[in-house]
Amino acid sequence: MGWFGSPEDREKKRKAREERRAKWRQWRLEKIEALTKKFYAVAAKRKWLVFMMALGIIIYFIVTSGGGFSFVGIIEKIKGFF
Repeated sequence: MGWFGSPEDREKKRKAREERRAKWRQWRLEKIEALTKKFYAVAAKRKWLVFMMALGIIIYFIVTSGGGFSFVGIIEKIKGFF
């Protein structure tokens, strides 16, 4: 026996430490993967929200310009913003 215990004890401690590190790394990777999936889901939801808002704005311009498919009124309204 020495200052740091027997060689078997040191080996057990080393293996236990490596096992804890491996578990921590795996947990961390799983957490990052879960966050990545969440971000992709939120981005997909926002993409559809943007499409729906754009569609709503287009429909608003068509209805307020007089209904039909004459885009002259729409172009004039857009020019009015600038």
